[in-house]
Amino acid sequence: MQVDRATRNSRNAEDAANQIKSRRDKPINKSASDLTVNKDNKSASSKDAEGQSTSLKNFRETLKDVLEEITSLEVNTMIVGKIPITKFDAKDFYRELSNNIKYKTEAGLQDVKESLLERSSQLKQKGFALPQQTSTPLLPKEASMIDEYRTELTRYNEDLEVYKEAERIFHDRQNTVDPKEKAKFDLEQDCYSELARQLMKLDIKTDPNGEVIVDAPMIRYFRKLWELEQSILNGDRIYAQTRFALDGDLTNRFVDDLFMPSKSKIDPKMTQLVFDLHRQGVENAQKQWSGLIETCVNLVKSLMPFRSK
Repeated sequence: MQVDRATRNSRNAEDAANQIKSRRDKPINKSASDLTVNKDNKSASSKDAEGQSTSLKNFRETLKDVLEEITSLEVNTMIVGKIPITKFDAKDFYRELSNNIKYKTEAGLQDVKESLLERSSQLKQKGFALPQQTSTPLLPKEASMIDEYRTELTRYNEDLEVYKEAERIFHDRQNTVDPKEKAKFDLEQDCYSELARQLMKLDIKTDPNGEVIVDAPMIRYFRKLWELEQSILNGDRIYAQTRFALDGDLTNRFVDDLFMPSKSKIDPKMTQLVFDLHRQGVENAQKQWSGLIETCVNLVKSLMPFRSK
């Protein structure tokens, strides 16, 4: 899976000077009727085909997304080893998670290997098709082909080195004899495998620069995946969970360790504290949840006069 590297002494690119001709724009006299038409067009552009305000319509759509997300309330009480100081950022999280799945899992490394093999084959075919360098000066088109090939070759070699290093680290960790490191490695594999499965469900779109395009629902989904990743990698565990739903359902879940001191890692004296903290958290969350619902309902009422006929 090797491709000959580009020659060390690359040719200096010829400097191309772009000449820019400056010219002054002539003033354009507009009549009063022209100004009136432009004003009307500007006013029309702020409304959609149904005559509704575009900004108001966008606000209603945003409010709709919020209402879909607050139909239930879930409160978890966890005992954690550490609290991460990093703040959640959807784009950074997706970029880092994609990189981890790509270079820290066996399936990801296999995909990278197959991609590199395909690129290697394509580069060899392009290399055979390159014009031969002779004493005759190359045509601009031929020189451009060679420069493009060298750029692709350099990028390939860089990606190949990244893959080799990632593969070496993966196998070193996989074959470690340290029980703690082995347990940590297995935990990461389970975590990234689950997150990769969750990402497969999403319709992820990217811009021309390769950056993920995130909207409100996507940010909320990524946040849940981020919380899942943090809890698994840090060895966090939920000991108490309460879930409310607008239809009246109320569900409480408690880890059986709280009721079986012989199995629990928690000091029996701390069990009551866990229950108290969870109850207080539920009460506070319920008040905030109720206030949020009330605010959204009032907003909907205020928008009723502006609904479409």
